[in-house]
Amino acid sequence: MEMEKIATYDVYNNKYVADVNKLELSVHVYGIAIENGKILISPQYDGYGFPGGTVEKGETHIDTLVREVKEETGYLVEPIELLNIYTSFFHHTKKNKDYQSYLIYYLVKIVDGKISNEGFDEDEKEYAKTAKWVNIEELSKMRHIKSINVFDELKSKILRNSTK
Repeated sequence: MEMEKIATYDVYNNKYVADVNKLELSVHVYGIAIENGKILISPQYDGYGFPGGTVEKGETHIDTLVREVKEETGYLVEPIELLNIYTSFFHHTKKNKDYQSYLIYYLVKIVDGKISNEGFDEDEKEYAKTAKWVNIEELSKMRHIKSINVFDELKSKILRNSTK
């Protein structure tokens, strides 16, 4: 019996082919913070991502959201609104593994802290830089580091919330 194949993509949108039965499941949660017409991003590789990361066993997705945003930005956040959930078929080049990932995006409010990279783990120190605030319009010109680009779809929701 032949295994079903599926296309997976790395952060540079390079295509790979994976066996469906060998995909690992993963869940990631990201926070989008907007203040004064600016959006908080995490510079990564040669582009950006929204702060967030992988759910750990025994952790709720909200716990992950708060922990990951704090680690990657220095800010303590609270979720305001679920923006969307996406499915990504991702190839992790460093681990040479393929994932079926669920990407959960929340609009968040900053409740405390200041920008810092003190929470970076050893892996993040290799590819990430200190978070920064950028004008929302700049995101259209920047490269989004993900196997799928969620910014274009989230843009209207982000712009709607930037005026609140």
